[in-house]
Amino acid sequence: MWGELLADLTVDQNQTANLSPEFARAYQASVQAERKPIQVMENRKEKLQEKVNLLSDLVSKADGLRQILPGLGTPFAMREIAFNSDDPKVITGSADKSLAEPGKHDIEVLQLASGPSAFSNRFPDPDDTRIGTGYLTFSTRNGESKEVFIDYDNSTLDGIARSINDAKMGITASVVNDVSDPENGYRLLLTSSQVGAQNDVDYPEFYFTGGDEDLFIEEKKDAGNAILKYRGIQVESPTNEIKDLIPGAVLNVKGITEPGRPTTVTLEQDIPQTTVKVKDLVEKTNQILGFIQQQNTMDEKTDTSRTLGGDYALRVAEERIRAALRENFIGQEGKSVRALSDVGIQMTRKGVLTLDEKKFTAALEKNFDGVVELLSGDGNSYGVIPRLTRAVATLTNSGSGLLSTQKKNYDNQIQAIDRNIQRSEKAVEAKAQALRTSLSRAQAAIQAIQGQGGAIAAGVAAPMPVPNGGG
Repeated sequence: MWGELLADLTVDQNQTANLSPEFARAYQASVQAERKPIQVMENRKEKLQEKVNLLSDLVSKADGLRQILPGLGTPFAMREIAFNSDDPKVITGSADKSLAEPGKHDIEVLQLASGPSAFSNRFPDPDDTRIGTGYLTFSTRNGESKEVFIDYDNSTLDGIARSINDAKMGITASVVNDVSDPENGYRLLLTSSQVGAQNDVDYPEFYFTGGDEDLFIEEKKDAGNAILKYRGIQVESPTNEIKDLIPGAVLNVKGITEPGRPTTVTLEQDIPQTTVKVKDLVEKTNQILGFIQQQNTMDEKTDTSRTLGGDYALRVAEERIRAALRENFIGQEGKSVRALSDVGIQMTRKGVLTLDEKKFTAALEKNFDGVVELLSGDGNSYGVIPRLTRAVATLTNSGSGLLSTQKKNYDNQIQAIDRNIQRSEKAVEAKAQALRTSLSRAQAAIQAIQGQGGAIAAGVAAPMPVPNGGG
């Protein structure tokens, strides 16, 4: 605001460069007097903008709460299923809460799904002994035949492995050192990343001539399915990720169980995850309540024209949120969980919530359904979360929300002030222009009068002329 005024004065000073110092000071004093109503409007706009910024902050906090409420607003949304295995080295997994049911399942893993593999015969070294030049043939899963040619430079075990990998035939080649035979420990290992009996492959045939040693497949292992025993029935899976054995659960099989000692998989309510979600609920609700308490903390030095202290919208917002949190089953028979205080959530004297996580966890472990009913109700007509959802909607909905409407009201006032400032600026400029013209004319007139007075004075002071022949 003051920067704009100083800028205007600078312009005025440039525009009064031809005026005398006295007239220039008179001009600037007049313009400043004309601008005082504009300064008042700018100060009013500044205060309203601070209120708008505060309301925007509050609406943002309310939106943060609104976004997490659907994850708590119904009994199904509150439900979380944890997948637990008593031997993660054998089985891990996950559960879909929309399909899985709590329960225990004993599973024996008799065999893992595996891909095909093959070992060549043995060689004394990986990079010196030559197999010769030639080629190898390989049949892919779709029946296509591929050939890889091996020249002299690549005719060692390392060179052949490199050539096979570069050909990208669907198998991986590597050279391993099998120390069971120290003198001839190096062998070519061929493997496939695809597991299951349906992914078995025919390994290459080698055709080489002129080498130091022959190369051939000495050992071969076919691809195999995973084999499990569940409820006395043996089942096979082409992969180690098994999705259909337990409804709603995915099993990741990693190891073999000991004979007669199955791994126990447990699907149960995920109480820690539910606690995390409610903790987030309390924190985001406190962001709103804490903001309101901060705005309402005032003393004799508080400039309420720049804050929301005592604002009607704030009072209503706080009451609606508090009313939702007071939802309870007090007086209803057979309800052991009747109010938030029963599950460790309480309102403090400072006007914010506290969560006793131990008490909340204990309440879930003792009566999960009762806690969920208090919080989520039927997902619509009753329950803390449905009521809180409706309360937040009445505050933030675009066009009808109380806080949104209040913010729009302030925005409209700012726009009206901007229009008034614009009109006033034009009026001040017109008056300034007229004043500059009047002062310029007055100064010109004074200068003319002063010029005439000087000429007269000069004429009076001049000596009388002496006539010719005088004396």
